[in-house]
Amino acid sequence: MQFLYSIGLFALAGIIIPLVIHLWNVKQGKTIKIGSIALLGESSSASAKSFKINDWLLFVLRCLLLVLLAFLLAQPYLKKTTAINGKTGWILVDKNNFPQVFKTHQKKIDSLLKKGYEIHDFNVGFLPITLIDTTTNQIRQYNNLNYTTLLSAAGQIVPAGAQVYLFADRRLNRFGNELPTVNYKLSWIPLNQNDTLSSWITTYAGKKYEAKSNPSNTVYQALNLSDDAPINIIIHEGAGITDSKYIIAALKAISSFSQRKIIINPPTGKATIGFWLSDEAISTGFKSLIAPGSTLFQYEKGKILSIPSFINIDGKQLKLSKRIASANQAEKIWTDGFGNAILTKEKTGNLNTFHFYSRFNPQWNELVWDPLFVKALMPIVILDKNPDHFGFENNPADQRTVSFKQKEVIEGNKTVSQTKTIQNKPLITVFWIAAFLIFATERILSFRKKPQYVKN
Repeated sequence: MQFLYSIGLFALAGIIIPLVIHLWNVKQGKTIKIGSIALLGESSSASAKSFKINDWLLFVLRCLLLVLLAFLLAQPYLKKTTAINGKTGWILVDKNNFPQVFKTHQKKIDSLLKKGYEIHDFNVGFLPITLIDTTTNQIRQYNNLNYTTLLSAAGQIVPAGAQVYLFADRRLNRFGNELPTVNYKLSWIPLNQNDTLSSWITTYAGKKYEAKSNPSNTVYQALNLSDDAPINIIIHEGAGITDSKYIIAALKAISSFSQRKIIINPPTGKATIGFWLSDEAISTGFKSLIAPGSTLFQYEKGKILSIPSFINIDGKQLKLSKRIASANQAEKIWTDGFGNAILTKEKTGNLNTFHFYSRFNPQWNELVWDPLFVKALMPIVILDKNPDHFGFENNPADQRTVSFKQKEVIEGNKTVSQTKTIQNKPLITVFWIAAFLIFATERILSFRKKPQYVKN
């Protein structure tokens, strides 16, 4: 028990009052009349005083009453620490699909609800869902966030160690590039796909393709079989630089994948793209070999900075050891971990110029060893109108599913979290009741006590 205002306990000094009253109990002498006073001498006046407690019960009750009043002034309370177990069960389901999911898995969901599980929308905010939503017609809104993002975000809200049941399909296009790390226990209940076959028409690198997709794979077939004009590429390599071999290997991979003919250093004709791999200033003669409106990719020269960092490309980070200091204000395509430009793009004259502030060299970065190298060069070489796709389509109609042997998440720390909360429970009501009962008892005993008289 603790007190909100401990200074109120000074009122306990008032307990001296009943002590003084009971000890200083002065009784006046009484005159007694008798029949004969012949044998008595001259009487003398006398008084009687008593310094002892005659009624212990009243004394104790009065003392207790003053003690309770002092406690009431101090406002007593109980300080109680309660551990709240964070192991709360969740049911995650897309609100758009909830009516159909509940109809198919009603028995499972009902059993989880009886155990105290909560239903939440598998979407931004994870808003609660009630069974009323199974009968309400909702406006369908497509959730464009992938499962990786949503499961990672749920980890910030779901208590650590909690059990989570997710009702969702396992389409490949709903997963991100990396598996999320979660600190809760995830049980994935897959939904049956209504459409297991789909097809669509897409355009890539100037060609139209018909895509046919099923849960196992997606196949693309070219519709326009006419030969496209070849892509002419010229490469200039400075003295002591051997980076062209990496460019040539990447160009061959792009040609094989896109089915586009790529000619490197053609003997005649204008080039579609020119790679200037040299520390020297680009020559006018080299620029003249590139067709107007085409692309120039050039190494930039300047102060070399050996600051360990990484290159940000398509959401992936590749180790960066050295870069060239850049003061260029052009559009940034690739950056390092500090936001400095690694690749920029601008319109210079009649060319689209890419400025590269590093080198295609393993001593400078790990780009040339990573499969992302080919993907990153794809929009520069092919000149795709949708460079964000980098030549790799992610279509909503894709029916491919993740294998059940593949893990959906990376399991992190599942230790059940316990949150402690402190509650102060006031005791003032209890003390008021006790004070009233003691006061009533003291009054009853006081009135019942009768004076004792001496009879003749």
